[in-house]
Amino acid sequence: MTTPGNPQDSTQSYTQPGYIPPTGQPGYIPPTGQPGYIPPTGQPGYIPPTGQPGYTPPTGQPGYGRQDRPQGYGPRGASDDQTWAMLSYVLALFASIIAPLVIYLVKMNESRYVRFHAAQALNMGITAVIESIAIVIVGIVLAVATHGFGILLMVLAFLALGIAHLVYLILGAVRAYQGQPFRVPAIICFRMVR
Repeated sequence: MTTPGNPQDSTQSYTQPGYIPPTGQPGYIPPTGQPGYIPPTGQPGYIPPTGQPGYTPPTGQPGYGRQDRPQGYGPRGASDDQTWAMLSYVLALFASIIAPLVIYLVKMNESRYVRFHAAQALNMGITAVIESIAIVIVGIVLAVATHGFGILLMVLAFLALGIAHLVYLILGAVRAYQGQPFRVPAIICFRMVR
């Protein structure tokens, strides 16, 4: 039987279930469920919670704080700006002027990168409409003057315009998604909207 002053009492108390050793013991780390518990900062991978006073997030990791970028035509973030810029070209395949116009109006004040590519896709759509009207007018005049041969020229001109428009929309979408600047030649894209 042990007495209260006996050293065997202290070793026996450590083995009792539910016993929490005192905080003064060397190497003691309190359990995480205890109120006020703050894990030691020397452990690898430890990031203190944001509510702690004096907390500053690491600067070398992406996503922390405001990243200052020059106000150029480069994308702000790979996931947002590049996707919107690409969509302005891809959606122009299905809704020639309307989709780039909507993207241009929504994003024009948020990102210069998206604005540039949406304006270019919009200009390509407007240019295609203008050139189509010109092809029809010239084709009708040639058809009357050449007794129908102008219709064949009109069909070939529409085919060439459609292929060139498709190629430059695809190139623009790929380059916009890669974050690279891309200018469509002026014959395919009149610079009307900037």
